[in-house]
Amino acid sequence: MTENLQAGIYLVPLPIGPDSPQHYHTSHFLNIIPHINVWVAESARTLRRYLSSLKLGIQIDTLQIFESNQHTPIGELNAFLSTINNHTAVGVASEAGIPCVADPGNRVVEWAHRKNRIVIPLIGPNSITMALESSGMNGQQFIFHGYPPIQGAEQKKWLSDLFVGPWQHYTHSFIETPYRTDKLFNFIISNLPESTQLCMAVNLHSPDQIIKSQSLLQWKKEKVKWGKVPVVWVLSKQTY
Repeated sequence: MTENLQAGIYLVPLPIGPDSPQHYHTSHFLNIIPHINVWVAESARTLRRYLSSLKLGIQIDTLQIFESNQHTPIGELNAFLSTINNHTAVGVASEAGIPCVADPGNRVVEWAHRKNRIVIPLIGPNSITMALESSGMNGQQFIFHGYPPIQGAEQKKWLSDLFVGPWQHYTHSFIETPYRTDKLFNFIISNLPESTQLCMAVNLHSPDQIIKSQSLLQWKKEKVKWGKVPVVWVLSKQTY
């Protein structure tokens, strides 16, 4: 570890698309990464491929990488973390984007706060905030829901409840697996009022990126078929 690198927990973003590196690979970022030798990663394979792609002379085989995802028992994670001394810089990486948002990396940060370890978030791409800021919808009051229910009746009730009670004027965002994109899209335009605004933020940081907001009535007229694409969905009752 270099003299200027603090010991602590570094939250390290990974690309969300092929255009991501040009947006956040600053000299500050690239100076830090080679000096992190201990990692907690959602996918060890993805992390190794990413670090190799940086071409910074990192000896991948010498890195200590603990793979932690939603299926990893908390006891195993804590046992690994307990072996890390106070003078070690530890990287935390998601499969894509920034860690700890729609990602189990928050368990490492929770541990760090309990142990009085410094937490250092590094700037990088986050598809959820990128979609929200690009939607034109209310960014003062919003909720991210993660993944919606997949069963028809449960999904319909969930969608309807988004705009009932104290949350009805909020902006609502969520994600879904790419192979359900067309099914969910058709379900939404068939089960919510036509005046509802929907932003589809598709393939962010990719050459074929699409970000488009309009009413469900307008979406119906276009009869779009998306295919298997990653999307951040943003919904609102507001009208333009």
